[in-house]
Amino acid sequence: MKHLYLFPIFETHSNKLDEAYEVAEDFAAEFQGNEIWVPKFFQYDGASVPSAAYHIVGTPFNPRFMKAAVVHDWLYHTHELSRGQADKLFYKMLRESGVNKVTAILMREAVENFGGWYWDNDDDDVQYKKHLFEIITRDGRDPKKYGLKA
Repeated sequence: MKHLYLFPIFETHSNKLDEAYEVAEDFAAEFQGNEIWVPKFFQYDGASVPSAAYHIVGTPFNPRFMKAAVVHDWLYHTHELSRGQADKLFYKMLRESGVNKVTAILMREAVENFGGWYWDNDDDDVQYKKHLFEIITRDGRDPKKYGLKA
């Protein structure tokens, strides 16, 4: 599996993030023969793990969760896959990253049961995607590669 390069962000975009990492270079994941590209500049807040579950599951920035979480968050922004497919890919990537089966199932069940709150893009999400479209274009890349539309 390819490496994911991130760096911490001290002033996040206004997209509801208090603590975030930014993707330092494009990252690809494969799902059913198709590549999903997460662009450099995308900010995300790790896996959505409630603090009460840290001792059971792990913290949001557990290195084994990072790849699956960044792709999952990206897909919840772009809707390049259906929500069900995004959740399946999340589980698959957790397992490929060495997350044990029980923990991966718990995490998949959590996104399946509670992820609906985040699936629909609100105004902040729409503005964030426009911002990403602009900076990716300025960087000389095609935003369509990442599922972004003007």
